Amino acid sequence: MDRYGLIGQNIGYSKSPLIHQFMAKKLGFELQYDLLDMDEKDIPHLFKHLRRGVFRGFNVTIPHKQSVMRHIDILTPKARRIQAVNTIYMKGEQIVGDNTDYDGFLGLLTYHHIDVKAKRVYILGSGGAAKAAYIVLEDLGAHVTVVTRNKPEEIKMFKRVITYQDIKEEDVDLFINATPIGTYPKNQESVLPKQLVKDKIVIDLIYNPEVTTLMQDAKKAYNGLMMLIIQALKSEEIWFNRTIELTDTWLKELKEVIYHE
Repeated sequence: MDRYGLIGQNIGYSKSPLIHQFMAKKLGFELQYDLLDMDEKDIPHLFKHLRRGVFRGFNVTIPHKQSVMRHIDILTPKARRIQAVNTIYMKGEQIVGDNTDYDGFLGLLTYHHIDVKAKRVYILGSGGAAKAAYIVLEDLGAHVTVVTRNKPEEIKMFKRVITYQDIKEEDVDLFINATPIGTYPKNQESVLPKQLVKDKIVIDLIYNPEVTTLMQDAKKAYNGLMMLIIQALKSEEIWFNRTIELTDTWLKELKEVIYHE
């Protein structure tokens, strides 16, 4: 049985194994998908297993989407542009790093019919998911500002960076939370006070819980479920070298698996 896994830290909450095992069964495959919760220093050991064929591929999540890049032989143009990797596989003797978060975030916007062209969009956070969202938004013609705790000059790929103290409510059409703040089990936490989001549209890339505190406080809100599902399917398309169509029936069944199993 082919073995895959998710590289991350504090990822016991992740539903990725359920998604990948569900989709593999639907496609007539059998696979094992493990949660590989580890420090950065342990990652090289995993890549040795990948080269030896113990694993066939990996997904990558917080906080390793950038740090894994130093262990990769080839970056796809998408991964190089986003400067982050979330999908890894072997091509011949070389380890390839790709990024399907781009497809996931674009798919989320498309599924929910969210038009961002010429909108003032504030991304909260500057990690791998934020970078993928940033590139999608730039491609779609949004006016993007990245909000970070770091000093603006430390973030090179973003054109406009501010700190949380600099947010002005009247300057924002849409907030995107690309931080882990509010993720299960710390459901009561929120990256922004209610006053800033009560009249705003919010996309929270968190999917567990289904409705975060930030979403509850917003005028209108969407979670990160579609991004999660689509990036996972795109990873499988790469691993299995085939096109996968997400039908309404499969989507309904996947939601049941994610939220009720």
